[in-house]
Amino acid sequence: MASLDERVANLEAQTDTHAIAVTALRADIADLRVELRTHVAAIRGEMALRSEVSELRGEMNRRFDAMDQKFTWLTGTQVATLLAVVGILAGALFR
Repeated sequence: MASLDERVANLEAQTDTHAIAVTALRADIADLRVELRTHVAAIRGEMALRSEVSELRGEMNRRFDAMDQKFTWLTGTQVATLLAVVGILAGALFR
């Protein structure tokens, strides 16, 4: 059986090994936190960009809807004018 001094020395060596491992683990966790924060910031930036793109698409859709309405009015006016001209010509032809 080992003496008390040998056991204490062995225990101190194991404790030192564990302390080094814990220090390395803490450093790795700190690096992981920094990396995660960087990735989260990048994702938030992309999400902000996507929301801006969504807002632009909404604005474009609203403008296209307004253009569609104006196109419909213009087409309706032209058809009404054509019918009026055809009606006048038909009236002149059959008198």
